[in-house]
Amino acid sequence: MMRPGRDRGSPFELPGPNDYTVDKLTLGETMHIVILGSGRLGSRLANALVQKGHKITIVDAEETKFKNLEEHESIQRVGGNIFNEETADLVFAEPVDVFIAVTGSDNINLMVSQAMQKKYKIPKVLIRVFDPTLSSVYRDLGLETVCPTNFALQEMLKMLEKGV
Repeated sequence: MMRPGRDRGSPFELPGPNDYTVDKLTLGETMHIVILGSGRLGSRLANALVQKGHKITIVDAEETKFKNLEEHESIQRVGGNIFNEETADLVFAEPVDVFIAVTGSDNINLMVSQAMQKKYKIPKVLIRVFDPTLSSVYRDLGLETVCPTNFALQEMLKMLEKGV
């Protein structure tokens, strides 16, 4: 049974909360992406996304980590604690299409992602989660996760199966 606005292919299909972002990505339009954490992954991600034409705001309490970022007019660096209201209001002064949390702490990534998504109505949130158990819990909360532990496990098992 087709439900208008919910089933794929329905002539009455309404866009979901993530459709706007996916459309912008698919169409190659510029997105405003906020990245929390400017370590190895955050810096590389910012550099790669700015090369694809996106506007990046990267936030880190340790400003020395910004050294790995390319000098680019489309990368805004914000030093400070994102839980500080002034810092958060500066970071989210303009609408944000995607928020990505890649700090070294699963708990910080979750707390910040939930708080910022709710307060600033961010359509898409991605979180790096090291703990595989927490990864599925966070997904149940409606957050998209990447778990490097699971990824490494799968890749190593594939290598072993090939006889490496």
